[in-house]
Amino acid sequence: MRPLVNIRTALRGPRDSRQRLLALSTVVNTIGMGIFLSAGTIFLIRSAGLSPTEAGIGLTAGSLCGFGAGVLIGDWADRRGSREVVIGSMLLEAVASISLLFVHSLWPLIVVAAAAAVGRAGTGGARGAMIGVLAEEGKGARLRSYLRSVTNVGLAIGTIGAAVVLAFDTRPAYVAVVLTDTITFLIAAAILARLPHIPPTRPSGQDSDTATTERRWVALRDAPYLALTAASSVASVQYFVLVPALPVWIVEHTEAPRWTAAIVLFFESILVTVAQVPATRSLDGPRSAGRLLALSGPLFLVAWIPIALAEDAAAWGALALLTFGVVVHASAEVWQAAGTFELSFALAKPEAQGQYQGVMGLGHGLAEAVAPIVVISMCVNWGKAGWISLALLVTAAGFACAFVERLWARAQGAVAAAKA
Repeated sequence: MRPLVNIRTALRGPRDSRQRLLALSTVVNTIGMGIFLSAGTIFLIRSAGLSPTEAGIGLTAGSLCGFGAGVLIGDWADRRGSREVVIGSMLLEAVASISLLFVHSLWPLIVVAAAAAVGRAGTGGARGAMIGVLAEEGKGARLRSYLRSVTNVGLAIGTIGAAVVLAFDTRPAYVAVVLTDTITFLIAAAILARLPHIPPTRPSGQDSDTATTERRWVALRDAPYLALTAASSVASVQYFVLVPALPVWIVEHTEAPRWTAAIVLFFESILVTVAQVPATRSLDGPRSAGRLLALSGPLFLVAWIPIALAEDAAAWGALALLTFGVVVHASAEVWQAAGTFELSFALAKPEAQGQYQGVMGLGHGLAEAVAPIVVISMCVNWGKAGWISLALLVTAAGFACAFVERLWARAQGAVAAAKA
């Protein structure tokens, strides 16, 4: 019974009222996100009149326009205060969302998608700065893990709503998707407006002299953090294995029932929601985070080999292999996420968390852009060899994150010794 008690305690939420407002805003925001992720592209095709190719090009091109915005807006949050910047970014996302109702061709879609990408990147970077301020010292990863749990809850609720919309398959139903997405951004921003002003961690006047201005973009000059961003971005490709590669693999390459594709994904999201916060209890600093990242890689190998072997099994044998693989994948995912959250805060300079989180978001955004092509090519087209090769790549990336932490810790020790 003890583990169940720990899980219930972890999911009860933070005691700090500011953290609770942030969590409530996050879950509201992700309900709309869940609806749009599931039905947004279909809205563009079935309701806005774009072809699948136009929708894909427009969304991808718009997303590319958002690269780099998270660093700039995160730095702005450090210097102006994160509360107002997050609210402003969410309002930009709301404007972009409602503008989709007026999109009927490629170029307007690119403009709207670019605005949404800038808002999304800004929200991520500025929210990282907010977490750095609101979290207790040394517990930024725990708060971020809790937010990830409520994010999964919001996405699950949104996915159910999208299923209803897709069942109706009418213009009014798709318009309801856009309106719901817009309203959730507005409500989420309104919730954050209840927070008191969060003072900047690096006042803008601090950058007035030339020497300080040269040091302003500290995150872009931080070699260990850039190395961590690169390695963790490669490791984050695993998030895109279950979506979109696994559903295609199940339907096209296994004898498992087609409904398995939906069931295992729902099951995995529940496991991650329940396990993400407890996973952070084993963290007591950067070194333990590096260990979790190193351990998560081999677990992905253990998870994906049975999924690959499901190709040769009978229907119920394939279902058993897929279920086992997804359970192990969920364990590996929460370890990797917890370790990454901890290192992303620990290796960053406290006064520039927004800028650092923007850099991390930039790397993960690039991975998000290329991941669908990579995982579908390797897992679906290459078959078993692709699953194993990708697992080895993610494993190597996890070890690289742990190695970066060791080098960073050694450098910190050398600096401390020199000052002593």
